[in-house]
Amino acid sequence: MNRTSMSRSVCRQWFGARWPVWAAKVLKFFSCLVRTKTVGLDQTQRITCGVAHWHGDELALMPRFGHLAPTILVSHSKDGELMARGTRALGYRVIRGSSTRGAIGGLIALIKAVREGYTVVLAVDGPQGPRGVCKPGIIRIAQKTGAPLFPVGVANSHRYVFKKTWNQVYLPLPFSRQVIFVDNPITFSKKTGAEAMDLHCHRVEAALQAAHDKAVMVLERGAFRDQKD
Repeated sequence: MNRTSMSRSVCRQWFGARWPVWAAKVLKFFSCLVRTKTVGLDQTQRITCGVAHWHGDELALMPRFGHLAPTILVSHSKDGELMARGTRALGYRVIRGSSTRGAIGGLIALIKAVREGYTVVLAVDGPQGPRGVCKPGIIRIAQKTGAPLFPVGVANSHRYVFKKTWNQVYLPLPFSRQVIFVDNPITFSKKTGAEAMDLHCHRVEAALQAAHDKAVMVLERGAFRDQKD
């Protein structure tokens, strides 16, 4: 390899290692331009808990809660490595794992994190959908630890949707309004049979829909007059 090729290779490695951190900082800056009202967050700060949201809401939520150092699960894939670097830059604790490959290890690590006093945040319809369908992972965490699960809904006045993504992830636009609604917690019985787990998953889906509807209601009421974000 000649000097020019070596130099290009070093530059690619240097940029590849750092761009997720830069992207996280840009996302944080963009989030400061969105007028956001957060409802119900105080109830999660008093206890160790699980937090559930849908895939697609990540870019709205991630820049907002890094100061609380919540724990998230990120896959072992190459894309997961980039995401891990970016989320760490925002203040998150990252556990590497998956709900497919390495699922048991990732789940055990999240259960351990809750037992150690950390709040765990999980997109419940991941990692590849179908969108809006809850998977059992977050429920098993709540069952094993006894931690309450808080559903989170998001509503935006203006956003850009990345339509080619499976989860329709979106970016709240600068100078738009946004409501993040942390609804009342739900708990689960220890029953783990297929029928019981289906009922638990449906409860999470209904709770997330309710949280979203409440966020929309707050947004439509225009409760921003006295809000300073």
